[in-house]
Amino acid sequence: MVAMKASLWMQRLRQLPFAWLIACGLAQAGDPPLTADTASSAYVRWSQLDVDPARMDRFVELGQDNLRASRREAGVRAFYWASDKDQPGRVRVLEVYADESAYKTHLASAHYQAFRDASRPLLKGYALFEAVPVMLGAKPQLPPPTAVVRMAELEIDPAQLDAYKAIVAEEIEASIRLEPGVFAIYAVALKERPNHIRFFEIYADEGAYLRHRDTPHFQKYLHATQGMIVTRRLMEAPPGSLAR
Repeated sequence: MVAMKASLWMQRLRQLPFAWLIACGLAQAGDPPLTADTASSAYVRWSQLDVDPARMDRFVELGQDNLRASRREAGVRAFYWASDKDQPGRVRVLEVYADESAYKTHLASAHYQAFRDASRPLLKGYALFEAVPVMLGAKPQLPPPTAVVRMAELEIDPAQLDAYKAIVAEEIEASIRLEPGVFAIYAVALKERPNHIRFFEIYADEGAYLRHRDTPHFQKYLHATQGMIVTRRLMEAPPGSLAR
């Protein structure tokens, strides 16, 4: 994945959807959870943005109005982004819409377009990917202020991809159902590289994340997929950075 040069990304910026605040969520308290049934028709985008670190405060400030307005969009199912603790300015975005029409409605909205234009000078580059759901698991309520975010980028052996998807779907379902501290685990595959899986995970706090790793269903996932994962990169957002 290579960040685009300024001349190219400026041309394509009008097509780039954003979600903002140092890790923000637009899933509404009271909305139906994303189950296997509702996720099957979901329209998903995964993005990587490079923000000028010196201008991140302005970037966050601009995002607040867009966040509040986007929360009122009926077609937004989940909308999160998180900065990378180890790479200042690097932001990964997950967007889940009810369908492609809802995504287009978002792009046409006045609040998105205003935010897009104001944010343009703050970006150094970006990469945008269409993605498809592997498993989108989430509780219906918003996470608490103590929530922590973990992200992962995995490459799976293509010959074992179907088996891997089945195992991870089982693990996510159990995590959401059995663990009070697991608020969301979204697993999506890049449409043009289906063996490249992206994870966006939200836990109530650091303790909930550590307890999750010790559960039988997560340990089962670890052991069952050992020979399936070709490469793995794990990232975390700065502590206490999930906006509500």
